[in-house]
Amino acid sequence: MNGMKKSIFQFLFWIILGGSALAQHREYHVSGGEGDDSNEGSVKRPFKTITAAAQVAMPGDVITVHEGIYRERVAPPRGGTSDKKRIVYQAVAGETVVITGSEPVKGWNKVQGNTWKLTLPNSFFGSSNPFDEQIYGSWYRGKGRPNHTGSIYLDGKRMRETFSKYEVMDPVDGQLRWYAEADGNGGSVLMNVEWIRPSKGQQVTSMQAAVEGGDQSVCIAIVNRWPFGYLKDGSILHFDSVDFGELSDTLYIQAATLAKGGIMEMRLDAPDGELLGTAMVTNTGDWEKFAVFPLKMNRSLSGKHTVCFTLKAPALKMGGETTIWAQFPEGIDPNEASVEIAVRPQVFYPDKTGINYITVRGFILENAATNWAPPSAEQPGLIGPRWAKGWVIENNVIRNSRCSGISLGRSTFGHAHHYQELPPRIYAEPGGGQTLQQLTDYFEKASWTKEEAGFHVIRNNEIYECGQAGIVGCSGGAFSLIEGNEIHDICQGETFEGDEMAGIKLHFANDAVLRNNHIYRTIRGLWLDWGSQGVQVTGNLFHENDVQEDIFVEVCHGPILIANNILLSRHSLNLSQGIACVHNLICGEVTGGKDRCAGGRLTFYYEPHGTVSVGKAPNLGGDLQWYNNLLAERASFDRWDECALPMKFEGNASADPASDLEVELIKKTDGWYLSMKAVGNWLQKEKRRLITTAVLGKTITSNQAFTHPDGSSLKISRDYQGMKRNAANPCPGPFEVSKTGKYEWKVWDIPFEVKNR
Repeated sequence: MNGMKKSIFQFLFWIILGGSALAQHREYHVSGGEGDDSNEGSVKRPFKTITAAAQVAMPGDVITVHEGIYRERVAPPRGGTSDKKRIVYQAVAGETVVITGSEPVKGWNKVQGNTWKLTLPNSFFGSSNPFDEQIYGSWYRGKGRPNHTGSIYLDGKRMRETFSKYEVMDPVDGQLRWYAEADGNGGSVLMNVEWIRPSKGQQVTSMQAAVEGGDQSVCIAIVNRWPFGYLKDGSILHFDSVDFGELSDTLYIQAATLAKGGIMEMRLDAPDGELLGTAMVTNTGDWEKFAVFPLKMNRSLSGKHTVCFTLKAPALKMGGETTIWAQFPEGIDPNEASVEIAVRPQVFYPDKTGINYITVRGFILENAATNWAPPSAEQPGLIGPRWAKGWVIENNVIRNSRCSGISLGRSTFGHAHHYQELPPRIYAEPGGGQTLQQLTDYFEKASWTKEEAGFHVIRNNEIYECGQAGIVGCSGGAFSLIEGNEIHDICQGETFEGDEMAGIKLHFANDAVLRNNHIYRTIRGLWLDWGSQGVQVTGNLFHENDVQEDIFVEVCHGPILIANNILLSRHSLNLSQGIACVHNLICGEVTGGKDRCAGGRLTFYYEPHGTVSVGKAPNLGGDLQWYNNLLAERASFDRWDECALPMKFEGNASADPASDLEVELIKKTDGWYLSMKAVGNWLQKEKRRLITTAVLGKTITSNQAFTHPDGSSLKISRDYQGMKRNAANPCPGPFEVSKTGKYEWKVWDIPFEVKNR
């Protein structure tokens, strides 16, 4: 009997022990050179691909990747369950681990001079050919040219696209460029549709339709017109009660496309109803250049009917090819050099939303054929959570994204904050697309929940060579920490333009903290847009952002704090309202004022430290507070445009020609240094206050206090370098100094992780 009890006890003990062992977190290893995806992922028997490890990793597990180049898109199927139980993807410390969206190519043939030609079967690219897929999206402008998502890299440097093979063979500017022609796959259907009109009936706008299947299937604004934008293959437009009058035999469609065009298939009552006819929409020369296309119906219709239009791609040609012409430097044979082309649209990006609590650490992430990232639709990036919560992206090099590097934004149509009221009529569509309730939420509430997305940490990354933005995000960047990043060479030398281009571009960045970043050589440094409140921008270094400005805050009601920053570009600040600027060094122009766009846009504001919209109001300009700033060179407060709200100025100091501050930024081997002369006349000129929540008070429109994201009171008691300020009389500008003289401060240290790559 005792022996039986002992055996039962031992059995239960091993069951418990085994269960405990199974519950323990695991570390999976990946080695491209030595691994095999049939292995179990141990140190001795590693996986070959990161994707294989991702398939088995569970919350709390770690995926450790060893040195090598990994040519794959990592799409994690699951994430962690909390901050303490996340899935970690990490490179082995001290090893170079590259995850790339490109593939090496050989087989170049010399055409003439330094121009070479490469022909590849379209099957080389799989399901998506970036040399045929055009860049598109709301607020994107291609200048009438078909920019593509593909790229060519010579020794890791991205070459620029041009639009004729003759421009490649005979370049006029000495730039290394490429041109491509894709044959056989027809290109993606991609068009804007504004209205339909029966030949003897009444015109019906697209805003009187429901849509499903489009990437950005909510209207785009074109001078008070509302066409549906960027409809793709399989998109369906539903029109109810179309009045055909008496025996209309033809229907006219007003559409626009810069792509190769597509077929519009018209059916009665439903997408699978009677086929009434088809029309071919061809290239109109630009996304917003509309033309009228006739659709001859199989039979005439009278009276009112429901009709559906399905967009379809032209039939695919089998055996199609893509030909690329490229110019290489004198003496370079691309068959012997390191030449790669982008083939994957992302590098680290989930296939679905809600993949939370993932860490990506220590990689080189590069060469993605990303498309445009608008705030009104999916915002694809080289890497991004795709609308999730709690990601940590740290200590990486992120480079060579055709459009955006890190995306923290929407995966679908976002909060339609750009319109003041609902369009004339929106039909609910039970089978998908926009419903009336969805659009009401988008237009009137523009709210989301804290459980959906945000709370990311983006730190200590080097981000460069991105055509649109280093970091982009609509709503998904809320409650996030963005710190210690070096972001440079963004939007440089591109053949397109648009309204979403910057080193960092964020909409609805509620309670985000952006600190200690270094942003330079971008079209615009930081752009905070629509509904951003509770944001803190502190201790950042900006310079050479000379196309636009260092910091642009557009149509926000605040509170937003801009403190202890170094702003060295020609245009430092362009501000809306509800902003406190404290202890900054400002060397460029300062502008702002009343919003004049579309007659003054109504902008949302939110409950304190939340995501629920509690109102919207026009941006009147003003409600700006300027405390203890140091103004040099072109900086002054003279260029304000009809601010309706009051402004406060206290404790600011301006350098005059006689006491030039001699500001100079110097790059050395170990980092960047700022040299500046401290001048006695502003050190002792007046007594200044230490700036706190109590001093700043509340914003006028949103009626909110300047606090930390957790609601606690703030006190700007330390300077750019973390030194304590003189509480009794703090020095103006970002550095606390007590006497006159020439100073040199190290303002940016090259991170160890980046410096040693």
